[in-house]
Amino acid sequence: MRDISVVSGSAEEVAVVGYSARLPGAASTEQAWAVLNEGRCTVGEISPDRWSLTRYFDPNRDIAGKCYSRVAGLVDNVFDFDAGYFSLSPREAEQMDPQQRLLLEVVAEAFDHAGIDTDRLDKKRTGVFVGASSSDHSTTCIQDPKLIDAGYMLGNTLSIISNRISYHYDLHGPSFTIDTACSSGIFALDQARRAIASGEIDTAVVGSVNVLLSPMSFVGFSKASMLSETGICQAFGENADGYVRSEGAVVFILRNASLARLELDRIRSMVVASGTNSDGRTPGIAMPSSERQHDLLEDIKSRFNIDPERLAFIEAHGTGTAVGDPEEARAIGQAFGMARSKPLPIGSAKTNFGHLEPAAGLVGLLKAQLALEKKQIPASLHSTHLNPNIAFDELGLEVVQKNTEIPDASEPWLAAVNSFGFGGANAHAVLQQADEQNLTKGAMPRALMITAASDESLTALAETWREKAEVADSDLAQSILAANRRLTRHRRRLCVPASSPEFLKDNLDAWLGNPRGSACALGTALRDRSRVGFVFSGNGSQWAGMGRHMLLNDKVFRDSFSACSELATDLGVEPLLDLIMSPDLGAKLDRAPVAQPMLLAVQVSLVDALAAQGLHPGAVLGHSAGEVAAAYACGAIT
Repeated sequence: MRDISVVSGSAEEVAVVGYSARLPGAASTEQAWAVLNEGRCTVGEISPDRWSLTRYFDPNRDIAGKCYSRVAGLVDNVFDFDAGYFSLSPREAEQMDPQQRLLLEVVAEAFDHAGIDTDRLDKKRTGVFVGASSSDHSTTCIQDPKLIDAGYMLGNTLSIISNRISYHYDLHGPSFTIDTACSSGIFALDQARRAIASGEIDTAVVGSVNVLLSPMSFVGFSKASMLSETGICQAFGENADGYVRSEGAVVFILRNASLARLELDRIRSMVVASGTNSDGRTPGIAMPSSERQHDLLEDIKSRFNIDPERLAFIEAHGTGTAVGDPEEARAIGQAFGMARSKPLPIGSAKTNFGHLEPAAGLVGLLKAQLALEKKQIPASLHSTHLNPNIAFDELGLEVVQKNTEIPDASEPWLAAVNSFGFGGANAHAVLQQADEQNLTKGAMPRALMITAASDESLTALAETWREKAEVADSDLAQSILAANRRLTRHRRRLCVPASSPEFLKDNLDAWLGNPRGSACALGTALRDRSRVGFVFSGNGSQWAGMGRHMLLNDKVFRDSFSACSELATDLGVEPLLDLIMSPDLGAKLDRAPVAQPMLLAVQVSLVDALAAQGLHPGAVLGHSAGEVAAAYACGAIT
């Protein structure tokens, strides 16, 4: 068990160590950045697997029971789910809201991105905080209640979206779902940051999700004239005419920064501030309040000592509405823009992906995170002509209309994110750019270990690694080290020789083409959480030339064997380095004074070589001379 005292005294520091997402037109964070960087909009016509446009669409706003919008941002294959990976029966999975299923998958990806082995988490000090509000799936059985099975309520209750994650990973910290409409994700982030800052927990899963399965909300928002008739989100644009509904999921893994450093996690940014408030009474419950939004920003600026000059940009809520955009711009400008020497860049990811409603805030946070990492602010789309009702110059604001480089600075840059619920629940968060980390590049590891819950998943994972090997970017070696040492192990396992990107690609190609004829090792662990045992043999198992390949090709093995040879020579044994390379070694191996020191030296050197690759025994067993090597492997002797 980890010593909790190592993280006391610095609980205010909260680090982002991993993240993942599924967004319209983007099945990963890499694809999400490509959409942002290339200035693409991924909304499209609503597909018939959701609901019938013929039945529910009508451009005439006065027609009852119809909606005038026929577009949305949809995730590909939202109904697909690997139930076996999460130990769920098909019967239970079938009754589950796709929001639960989608978020489970994205959480698993985020843990992998963070390089956290979930089996090693401190379960009591890990919490789950989820923003969600849609209950579309619960309406699917209204026409035929006989479809309701025993898992229906657990599958369609908003509270279970977060509880399901805690249940699957056996996490004992706080676990709850927050619904503040469009600000739910940043409200969840704020609660997680507070829990870590107070010392209540060390690690937090922060997620938000939205899935569009029912036409009823489209009809309702159409009757309220909130949806865009043009089908695009024109944040801060002159022709802004409403928002575009979208779906997807985003997950961040937060950690106490001291624990992250202790665990050698890659710190990707720091959550330096967050806060929430409410509009209270306005002319209408859905009418935003610039004054209360401004109060929140001023409070955060003062409480967390945020210097407006250090803001690289603000990711605005930016829904593209005639009322909301001017109110938000006024709040940002009065709190931050007017306090700067240069205009403050603002934009909105809703112009790319649409409005993910409860997940919108974390989409904005993801854009801020990626922008700080890539040192580039993506353009905000559809705003060639800006809203004339916003005094951008007076407020010290500029809408980012083309990709803009974030210059180097003496201090890390900040990026802030606005998120407002349509009932008046306001939230704001600030990320700080991570320090440049000296990640080990070095030589490629000798092998790649990949694991999966099924053969199909293992094959898909191997194909993904083949693509990574083909690209062979500078992070490949670090990615392999993380896969080998930090990720959760699953039952189906494949070990692939990988001394170079080309060698890794060739071996993966060979395995994918003909598993039996490749140099890869495929196996199944008896238990998902089983540890490795080392068994050491006694005299009689040796042969001439044993260990020569390792001696010539592995420095750790060679150094360890040389040290054993020196010790043995001091005791009067013939030099082992000479013996192992001797062409007439076979004639000498029947002599115990040669065979037993040689066997011991090879086994000890193998233990050291495996340890250098991150493999340590959970148990040891030895016979005869192997008992000595076993004693060395478990630390009983030097």
